[in-house]
Amino acid sequence: MVNFFTYSFSLNCFSILKKNEWILGMEHLNLTLEHDKNLIENVLDDIDMRYIILFLYIIRNDLFKDLNDKNLIESYERVLILDEIYKNNVINFWDEEFIEIYIDLGLMKNIRSIREFKQKDGDFILKLGEETITIENDIISVPADTLFLLISKKFKALNRRNYNLALTKLKGVRCEKSNAIHSLILGIGENDLTLPDDFYYILDQYGNIYQAIKIEITIEGFFQRFKEIQEKIDGFIKIFDPVLNTKSIMKKVNKAIEENKEIFQYLKDEKVELSDKFNFEKIDRNSAIFQEWNSKLLTLLKYRNQLENINIKLVDLKKIYSGKEKKNNYLKFVEKISFNEEGIVDNIQNVLIELRKELVKINEQITKLTEKELKLLNLDYERLILMSSDEQN
Repeated sequence: MVNFFTYSFSLNCFSILKKNEWILGMEHLNLTLEHDKNLIENVLDDIDMRYIILFLYIIRNDLFKDLNDKNLIESYERVLILDEIYKNNVINFWDEEFIEIYIDLGLMKNIRSIREFKQKDGDFILKLGEETITIENDIISVPADTLFLLISKKFKALNRRNYNLALTKLKGVRCEKSNAIHSLILGIGENDLTLPDDFYYILDQYGNIYQAIKIEITIEGFFQRFKEIQEKIDGFIKIFDPVLNTKSIMKKVNKAIEENKEIFQYLKDEKVELSDKFNFEKIDRNSAIFQEWNSKLLTLLKYRNQLENINIKLVDLKKIYSGKEKKNNYLKFVEKISFNEEGIVDNIQNVLIELRKELVKINEQITKLTEKELKLLNLDYERLILMSSDEQN
């Protein structure tokens, strides 16, 4: 005979456990926003895992329209089975939006932009790569190698080792509310990947992920261009004297510029040890060689200072969605971008436009210089120092 009190207590426990999706010791299996929001936010705040998830989402949502357009899928597959794919084949079967997103994602190996695509002749052969995206039984399969190439083209910081580690993590993430293991990506066969439905539909609630990632790619692209110019200037300064590239001296140089002080005199006042090149008292300052050497070095140091100020603003932009001091988790960033909350899209665009103007001006001047020219100038200046020393002796 069942004890009524025990039976009643068991039913109450069952009811309480069911509300928390724990049913007689069984955990909730599907990913839910209610239980897993913190887990999802942490995953998307990890840059190595973030891009894997977001690129899989964009491929499914923006490229293939969540497989809701059967004509689009048939058109895609008709091109894929061709032995050689000409531009005319793509134009005849794919619509303009599909082509633009396909190119934007980097899925055409020998086309970098929609502009370049439009300039090609109709008989131009397009290369989609040995491994490309396939669709079977309403499942989009993305080769892991292809996905890595797509991401690494846009985000240079992602390396293969970190990518592989991120894949392993995403295939089995422990639930924070139970003992369940959530697969945030699914393996198809040996090397293909797809995004689970539960995760896809959670992400779909947050707005325009494609717009958010494009803004991030724009910032990243600008940052890469900035780094190229910065490295070029550092290389030019090294020709004059490598010591000027050390962090401690760079800080003092920047401070001198900001306080509008004569740079090399300021360094001497700060007891910085400099080479004989900077003992200007022993050199004829009216010499054309000295004037040119000094002028070009000062110009390079001032440009580097300007770049440092640009870098501060770029880092501040990235703090909107990334880094230890980020102002928003990535899901919140997507929401804000989607609805232009607080004018976030306008603000980012305005900052990038202003920074681009500064960077273009600097680059215009830097491109006038060559490594060979500066090396010869430096050799002429070193000869001038020797000649000045001989005259004094």
